Amino acid sequence: MLMQAGGSGAVDGALVHLHPMLDLLPAGACICDVRGHITHCTPKAVALWGCRPADDGVGPRWSGAMQLFDEDGRPIPHNASPLARAVSDGIPHHGRRVQFERPDGSRRHALCYASPLLDANGAVVGGLDLMVDVTEQHRAAQAERDRVRTQGEQLVALACEIRASLTPLRRTDREASARALDDQLRHITRLVDRVLNLEVDAAD
Repeated sequence: MLMQAGGSGAVDGALVHLHPMLDLLPAGACICDVRGHITHCTPKAVALWGCRPADDGVGPRWSGAMQLFDEDGRPIPHNASPLARAVSDGIPHHGRRVQFERPDGSRRHALCYASPLLDANGAVVGGLDLMVDVTEQHRAAQAERDRVRTQGEQLVALACEIRASLTPLRRTDREASARALDDQLRHITRLVDRVLNLEVDAAD
């Protein structure tokens, strides 16, 4: 969504009345000028980045985070972030997933909704980025993928064990004792029960 800033081109001054409302949003938000300097950021944005952008104008532009990564962990240059792209292209860049690396080395995952800010003449004077923290959803999805992978490995191991248990039965001659056969069948039954229990857990 494009937003209108004042005709003076001073993006922060034109939007200062929006700061209290941005601070109340459930998502992090930041405003930058056309050069990428952060002119305002909300407490939730600072929590995502793990730090507040430097006011000296020499720190990272386009984001308060020192490092940015895409959802696959590949580095994103600051000047290729969703906010930078929105300002340079003059169009919104919505729904891109970005990882923000914090000073302690941890990362937060966010969906970014960046839009250019326009003055009364339609010129781009800055940008607004809304950042929805989806770290917990990402962790839950990763845990589910790990669980499914582990369960698959267990099923493969059990299938191999069942096949190995069947081999002596195929090779047993007619004079094999009924007790030996019964022991093998009991063992196979236990293995099958374990497979069924894994499948029930997967269904749940």
